[in-house]
Amino acid sequence: MALRIANNIAAMNTQRWLAISDTGMKKSLERLSSGFRINKAADDAAGLAISQSFRANIASFKVASRNASEASALLQVAEGGMDQIGNMLTRLKELATQASSANAGTSEREKIEAESQQLITEIDRIAASTKYGSTALLSGAFGGLSGATSAAAETTLSTDQDLIYKYTDDSGDTDAMTIEVAADAITKEGTWALATAGGAVMELTNGSITATATGVAGVFDFSEVGITLTATANTQTTAMAADSLTIANLGIDTSAFTIGSDAVADTYTITATDGGIALAGAGDGGTQSFTGLSDGAQTLDFSSLGITLSLDSDYDTSEMNLDGMTVVVSASNAQTFQIGSENTSENQISIALDGVSTTTLGINGLDLETTAGAQAALTLIDTAIGTLGGSRGDIGAYMNRLSYASANLSTTIENTQAAESVIRDVDMASEMTDFTKNQILLQAGTAMLAQANMAPQQVLSLFG
Repeated sequence: MALRIANNIAAMNTQRWLAISDTGMKKSLERLSSGFRINKAADDAAGLAISQSFRANIASFKVASRNASEASALLQVAEGGMDQIGNMLTRLKELATQASSANAGTSEREKIEAESQQLITEIDRIAASTKYGSTALLSGAFGGLSGATSAAAETTLSTDQDLIYKYTDDSGDTDAMTIEVAADAITKEGTWALATAGGAVMELTNGSITATATGVAGVFDFSEVGITLTATANTQTTAMAADSLTIANLGIDTSAFTIGSDAVADTYTITATDGGIALAGAGDGGTQSFTGLSDGAQTLDFSSLGITLSLDSDYDTSEMNLDGMTVVVSASNAQTFQIGSENTSENQISIALDGVSTTTLGINGLDLETTAGAQAALTLIDTAIGTLGGSRGDIGAYMNRLSYASANLSTTIENTQAAESVIRDVDMASEMTDFTKNQILLQAGTAMLAQANMAPQQVLSLFG
């Protein structure tokens, strides 16, 4: 009886070890066939979670790398368009130089002007049609900062942005009246005299033009000339006979603002200084002074602020006061490229491309039919060439940055894949050793189980 029980225990023990060897060999087969050490959460729950996160990041990094490559391709398309615009600016410089010389007669200048206008049209066409897919790159809509001007508190710019309207009462108070200008206003320069015409009736006269309005609570609408005057509460409308409304060509083309990519979105106010003006931001934009303000066409370069302002040939320092005018730089609409796996600024690159239309470059009004116009064009074209060069320089900087970002992504992908492999992939040599050991144990266990099952037959031989 004791021998039989002992034989049964030996068989059960052998069977248990046989099952352990079989399980080990099956696990080795699973790992060797899949190539992974972790095939299910039960294999290594923590390792599975970490490696799964690595896998997701690796997939994201690969897409980010493609994003960086496509961003570089986009910038190459943009620079190609700028390159051709640069070639046309060079040709315009040649034409302006030719037209500036006395050896060019009226007929020659007409031909020169005709070619220059065709070039201007082509620059605008390229600026509008250079696209990456359906995205316009050079129109100014691809993230560039935009600039606009508004007049000082006592002034209002007209619809063509060239005229300034300023009311002055007999005491010199320019805040006593607000002025509204209709789109169809008669923009006759000079001084419009205000006079009472009996009771609350007012007359506004400039040479042969006279408009009449009846005041209603201090509002006088001179509809004939498209001007509305609104008196403030402390203004005695009956004492306005000696007052006047001055309309002058300020000499500013508000589209001739150049806003660099390094400008800060802010509202800047122009204030008069000794020998010039200062442009000061209300927030973090900063302040810079410009000295040497003079009559005529000139460019006011506030380089540290990233802002330039062009004045045309009508500007007169003795008559036209820039004091109080504001320049509003709109917030950047820079386009974001995802070059990382997380939604943070460190994983993104923002790219803003300046518009390079003739309006933005300040050459939309070139006139090469006269010597004076051609000579003025030389300065404008030089400024446009400098502006375009700055925009191309920005593209070059972006491309270099993307090149480094792509190289870093390649290294990151390689290293992250290696880290994920250490956690999840099987060590083939070690696992093959385990498989061979388990295979030998399985074969040996099977043989021993057969021996254990034959032991009861030896008991029967005792009765023989």
